[in-house]
Amino acid sequence: MGKGICWVTLALGFLLAAGAARADTVTFTTVPNSGDVSGPAGSTVGWGYSITNNSTTMYLDISGIDSTLFLATDGTPDASIFNFPNVGPGDTATQSYDPVDALGLFQFTWNSGVAAGTMETGTFTLYGALCPASDPICVDDGTVPPGVIATADYTATVAGAAPLPEPCSILLLLAGVGGVALRGRHPRRG
Repeated sequence: MGKGICWVTLALGFLLAAGAARADTVTFTTVPNSGDVSGPAGSTVGWGYSITNNSTTMYLDISGIDSTLFLATDGTPDASIFNFPNVGPGDTATQSYDPVDALGLFQFTWNSGVAAGTMETGTFTLYGALCPASDPICVDDGTVPPGVIATADYTATVAGAAPLPEPCSILLLLAGVGGVALRGRHPRRG
């Protein structure tokens, strides 16, 4: 009987430890949630974010952001719009991309003349740490070194501009419409 209680206690301890380990995680998604954005060549596209601190006791101190967009040659990356939120236990910080007020996760300006359909795909990486309530900015004050805390995938695509009709097509269309109008004006004689 003693061995059974020992095994149950040991199993319960492992389950509680596993639950506590899972609780100290971060959920990070881009807004839009699919991570897909598009815009014509020469335009600026961007992402917002939703960051959830799943810990019930630790604060999330975000210290850095990285993106594979920094390697892109077909545009200019910009992470300066990210405000590095400090997220309390069980809280969520959310910010939609707002180009007017320069808020969000990340933005990217396509070079002019980039072909429609050009695509950039990759990953956003957040750096920081989960910190105790006694030191909620443990990375910023240097007491804890930052590490990778979460990643999210993205896709950016150059949208094609609506094609302009050729002048000949417009003239043919106008001639057809004019012919129909004239035909309706003069009824057929029988």
